[in-house]
Amino acid sequence: MISSAAHTALILPKHSTREAALQSFLELFDQYRGMLYSHAIRLLGHGEDAKDAVQETFIKAYLSLNSLRDPSAFGGWLKSILSNHCLTELRYRKKRLVALASYSKDKDIFEEAERNTEKADEQIKTTVAGLSEALQLTCMLRFFSKNSSYQEIASILSIPVGTVRSRLAESKAKLASLLTLQNNSSKNNKAREMEDFYQFHFPIVYDDISSRNALINQFEKKVLICFTSGKTAIGSDEVRKQVEFDLKYGTRAILTEVHSSGNISVLEFSNINPPDNPGLCPLSSTFIFVHPKNKIEKAFLHHSSPLPVIE
Repeated sequence: MISSAAHTALILPKHSTREAALQSFLELFDQYRGMLYSHAIRLLGHGEDAKDAVQETFIKAYLSLNSLRDPSAFGGWLKSILSNHCLTELRYRKKRLVALASYSKDKDIFEEAERNTEKADEQIKTTVAGLSEALQLTCMLRFFSKNSSYQEIASILSIPVGTVRSRLAESKAKLASLLTLQNNSSKNNKAREMEDFYQFHFPIVYDDISSRNALINQFEKKVLICFTSGKTAIGSDEVRKQVEFDLKYGTRAILTEVHSSGNISVLEFSNINPPDNPGLCPLSSTFIFVHPKNKIEKAFLHHSSPLPVIE
């Protein structure tokens, strides 16, 4: 049996081929998976969130292998990556609840939300579905995306910051009224169906041709695709080209989070680049899909800045 230290030395790119490095990393990570999951449960208190945290740790660790100086500290290094992710997630939860609370004068709703974050998420998504498309886009990004600042929302939607503020202000009275009238109703079926659809197909999009086609066919043939850069593209063929690019060059987009109101879905991705070209794609991406009639009619694609390549 190869020791953990030997495995760790092997997975560092300078000591191995790409294929051997990945295989050795997978084997070594599996030795610590149980410990990481237990630690995530203690911090986050929820099984699915803990699984997501372990997956996120896997991605970040593989991307950051070159920063590991002491192979014998591999386990502690993984735990620190996991802990940082969990603390970020906890801060994000708190920020979201504070933001939501400002939209309602009914304290009872948000006292309940603090006791049950998942129920709050379900209720808000159902409520947002009752707003106009413009307000839904702004609210979904504000409440359910890591790109939630006024500046980030403005950049993704290609609108002025002042418009973001005015849309959120316009939503205030409507959301407060709708939330007060909502009686802890369950999420609408369409929202759940959309989340289930993306969560099923995206993890196997690179390996399963039927899932790949199902996702591509979800886009209207003349879908409008808007990029943060201001560029636009038209047609579902652009989506197919992106998947083919990933397959050709070895990049992978890993779905980490999805939220849907039924008409609009926000998807968060972590991106993995090939070891021989670590700066090929940005570290993360956010996709916003507009699908009032089931098929995606409009898509907004936002990418974080690419990772700096350290020689």
